[in-house]
Amino acid sequence: MSEAATWADYDNDGFLDLLVVNGRMGFNANFLYRNNGDGTFLRVTNVAPSSDLGTWHGAAWGDYDNDGFLDLFVANWGTTNALYHNNGNSNAWLKVKLRGTVSNRDAIGAKVRVKAIIGGVARWQMRQVSGGDGVIQNSILAHFGLGNAANVDLVRIEWPSGIVQELTNVAVRQLLTVQEKSRLVSTNRAGEFQLMGGKGARYCIEATTNFENWWCIAQLTNDQTTVPFSDPASADFSSRFYRALKQ
Repeated sequence: MSEAATWADYDNDGFLDLLVVNGRMGFNANFLYRNNGDGTFLRVTNVAPSSDLGTWHGAAWGDYDNDGFLDLFVANWGTTNALYHNNGNSNAWLKVKLRGTVSNRDAIGAKVRVKAIIGGVARWQMRQVSGGDGVIQNSILAHFGLGNAANVDLVRIEWPSGIVQELTNVAVRQLLTVQEKSRLVSTNRAGEFQLMGGKGARYCIEATTNFENWWCIAQLTNDQTTVPFSDPASADFSSRFYRALKQ
């Protein structure tokens, strides 16, 4: 009986592969399916994760030795668990670590998209930062296999707050750490900001002088992911503070 399934690009070719964990009764082999990149999968039977027998109950992928290739931990019911080291290959990779400021600290719910030329074709990939599903808890880092890509053309981060950040011409074979930007970016003129957020999202701009009483002074719809904001009353205060709340 199959207990769990988890996706990961274990060979870093740019296509997600599938591991199906089998257990509960008797001794079983797990199923490992390599993504052929054309909509089909090939079952791999000549490697330890799919040839070792056990009463397997769950699995998780994570790069424990930080070499850029996902290793595999498989839980075994009633006997020794298994940790498989990925020996890797020449394919490129990118790991993205997110740090939320407006969103939650670990950026749970964020989507990371990358665009790179792999095998002469421009390909998009997406990973969503997750706290896990059932018995599955993979690494919280967004991991991308990049095949023969020389660099990443675009990294796009869609934070749970609605903020969107983009980075261009990113080097491969690195751990990229990105901290969430503030929703309100100052233009260096009193009371003037750029609102950063999700396209089409609606925000309430609130202001305060004491951080206790906040007042909604404007409502903005972010049509193009950024929208300018100016507070005409800013000159009436010696100091005034602002925040943007998504509605």
